Amino acid sequence: KHSGILVSITAIGLFLFLIGGDILRVSPIASGQRKEAVGEVEDQKITLQAYQAQVNQLRQVSASNAGSRKEKWIREQAWQQLVAQIVYKKECDTLGLMISEDELVDMVQGEHIHPELKTAFLDPKTKQFDKQQLIHYLQKLSQMPVAQQAPWRQFEHGLSVLRTREKVVQLMTQSTFVSGLEAQTQHHNSQTKLHLKYLYVPYDTHSDDAIRISDKMLEDYLLTHKRTYQVEESKVIQYVAFPMIPTEEDTKAFQKDLQDLKQSFAQAEDAQAFASIHTDGKPLMSRHNLTSQQLPGALSIQKSNLKEGMVIGPVQEKGVYKLYKIVSIHPAKAQQYCIAVIEKKPLPGDQTRDQLFKKADYCASTVKNTAQLEAYAAQEELQLHTAQVEKDAIQIGDFSQARELVRWLYTDAVVGRISPVFELEGAYVVAILTQQVPAGTAPLAQVREKIVPKVRNIIKAHAIMDKLSALKGKTLKEKMTQYGNGAKLLEANNLRFDDDNLQGVGKEQQAVGTAFALEPGVQTKVIGDNGVFMIEVMDKGTTEMLKDEDAAVYQQGLRNLAKIKQAYGVYQALEALANIKDYRYLFY
Repeated sequence: KHSGILVSITAIGLFLFLIGGDILRVSPIASGQRKEAVGEVEDQKITLQAYQAQVNQLRQVSASNAGSRKEKWIREQAWQQLVAQIVYKKECDTLGLMISEDELVDMVQGEHIHPELKTAFLDPKTKQFDKQQLIHYLQKLSQMPVAQQAPWRQFEHGLSVLRTREKVVQLMTQSTFVSGLEAQTQHHNSQTKLHLKYLYVPYDTHSDDAIRISDKMLEDYLLTHKRTYQVEESKVIQYVAFPMIPTEEDTKAFQKDLQDLKQSFAQAEDAQAFASIHTDGKPLMSRHNLTSQQLPGALSIQKSNLKEGMVIGPVQEKGVYKLYKIVSIHPAKAQQYCIAVIEKKPLPGDQTRDQLFKKADYCASTVKNTAQLEAYAAQEELQLHTAQVEKDAIQIGDFSQARELVRWLYTDAVVGRISPVFELEGAYVVAILTQQVPAGTAPLAQVREKIVPKVRNIIKAHAIMDKLSALKGKTLKEKMTQYGNGAKLLEANNLRFDDDNLQGVGKEQQAVGTAFALEPGVQTKVIGDNGVFMIEVMDKGTTEMLKDEDAAVYQQGLRNLAKIKQAYGVYQALEALANIKDYRYLFY
């Protein structure tokens, strides 16, 4: 009979998590219980203990409610919740925002019950909020054990915190305003359509051979466009990998182990549990319900002979050996075959691994600098890899789980000093830090390949503009004929203000925007992304002004959109001013 209350407590617990559980109690963020800090916000430390607790909460909720989630996403969400907690608290304190006792009672059991609370007390039949169920719960609350009262007390406090945050957001959004003139202008721009003609000279009609680009030109471009080329802190490394390749003896031993595993698989009473324990693949992928058309090739070719309990394999598929067991066959069902699968990857034996580790360790202990590592790689016929690694990177080259190497780079690594041996996926790795790239504008060497085409096109654009300016013709067609050398005369009908593309060219926002500022019959030149344009508006469709009632609706729609942007934009600004320092890469 207490199931409804139990469900309500569970829902309340989920709500506490969603707003950030640590805000509801004495938080380790500020308590100084541990010295380790994974970050700082507003000069307030976020301890490893507080962050990991938030991660664990999110992991539990994700596992029970949202299925499998990537660990990186979980950690990022936990971080964002803790950051928001501190940022909003400072604003609430600065503004003097609070929730009175009467307001809290009204949100809990009055006329304005908070939506989060309504979802916790639903009539099981109608799925609608049942206020009597809530009142009954509150009446019984004082009679419950203290441990059962605690979630409710935390919920009330959390509700107060959430409502205070909502007040901050409302202060942001209620400051938005869209005038009637803005609404009419926006409507006019969105409905107006142009008939446009344009003389288009692509950049590729001019040869690259005669163009000389100096480093000074590239540096000047980078300085002018530095906001486009901002980068996070990163480390440049060189590394060699010693792949763990099984010897012939290892392969023989592996095949024997496979046959032993096959026999045990055949005798296993719970084939699916056995497969999930012994597979080298993902345990959740060890069970399949398949139609006859979905059967793997090894099973499909002997479909008529398949029987329950039969084990087929080992079958080699893309370097992985698989054992298939027919768990059950249901001819009447669409997915009539239930199979269990074990994947095994051939691995080197202990002796092979030891010998390979000694080789990698010799490299790490004798190589002293970059030149020596290059010489060693050449001597041993090993490929020398180069990678630029950011602090949050998980993958380096072909290694998808390289966080141990990344942590070394950002904790102990020194430029020019060799690393210890790292065991990554199927290989031992030895690396050396060659360069530290600070956060800010990217070095020219890093973005040279991106900038060279930009600068080359600018040089071409000036040459094209000069040639267009010297043309004597009046119409675009006459100018096209005089220009020659790949010039094209194109046109676009029903071009809208929010269109990004020009027919026959591609994305050209600058040209489209310029066209809408022209009056019909006026020609102008535009430097675009793909070439240079001379454009002329042939006709600009007329749009009637909105009538008062329609204008009010349109104006309100724009204001609602502005509110969303305002709330997001202001919070982004608060984050930018919060002096956020993220040290998580030192721990994970």
